[in-house]
Amino acid sequence: MTKSSKALAAVPHPQPATFRKATGSIEIAEPAGRLTLGDRQLFNHLLAVAAPSITDQEWHRVEMVALRRYAAEARNQTGENDNRRLKESVKRLQTTTVEYNYLDSERGPIWESSPLLGTCRVQERTGLLEFSFPAGLRERLAEPALYSLISLRVTYQFDSKYGLVLYEILKRYADRAAESPWWAVQTSELRDLLGCRDRLADYKDFRKRALDPALDEINRLAEFSVDLTETRQGRGRGGGQVVGLTFRIRRKDRAEVVETIKELDKPKIQRRGEKKTKALDVTAVRALTWLQGADYTTRQRWAGRAEVLGVKLPAAAAAADSLGLWVGSIATLLVEEEGLR
Repeated sequence: MTKSSKALAAVPHPQPATFRKATGSIEIAEPAGRLTLGDRQLFNHLLAVAAPSITDQEWHRVEMVALRRYAAEARNQTGENDNRRLKESVKRLQTTTVEYNYLDSERGPIWESSPLLGTCRVQERTGLLEFSFPAGLRERLAEPALYSLISLRVTYQFDSKYGLVLYEILKRYADRAAESPWWAVQTSELRDLLGCRDRLADYKDFRKRALDPALDEINRLAEFSVDLTETRQGRGRGGGQVVGLTFRIRRKDRAEVVETIKELDKPKIQRRGEKKTKALDVTAVRALTWLQGADYTTRQRWAGRAEVLGVKLPAAAAAADSLGLWVGSIATLLVEEEGLR
């Protein structure tokens, strides 16, 4: 392979703070959901590395160890020891297509399609990654008409791919001067953006396993918070089918920003532990509240289930004032089986 006549952009130790990410490379309609969270984080990092010279340079370079080190430091975690996962991510990015619609002053409306990443090569001896973006895509990335200003460090804090995708989309609206920014989208379109066309087919599962965790992460990690409103159609259960969603964005006040900064400074493993504990607490309260409102026969049935599972029950376990002594032990099971949210 011959090198480009243009010199490589030298960025051996990237520490970019923020970068502009074109809307078209954020709102990737990827129904199959092939891209992982790590793939999306790597693409962000490569884009941030290339940003200062993306207009003038065809090729860019970065040390693989620098990519791993930056990710580990951003997460307050121990880094990986080899490049296998990064190479797999590179290959998936090379086979993922992004689509753009834009207006040309002479030719009118244009639809354009391109892989996210062009030719890449790794010098195995030095661990240097040389990468390029396809020519047409590079033009869109260099001077995007619409973009989000993304913090690279924040993108590495997400545990959910859904959370990262939604954060990047909503960041563009949060950056607007509007007093109360919002984004409305059809549910089917959002499924494609999140890679859920054929996953989590039931809306309740989609909401519980994709949207709610995504919103929780955004509200904890971003400089803005989000509220979700559903639009329903028809007369089905619960008011009909959810056909559209509106995300209303609120910029955090000073005290909330301070709390967000504290959250970002925590090691990811600490946040995961706190999140798990909080989830267990919420589940226990939900189970207890529901069972306290249930009839005596239902309370007795669940007391029997608990006893079979080895839970030591108090006297008169099915009595309302005794439930708090044992329901927490089977809260997760009860919430799942009774379909509680």
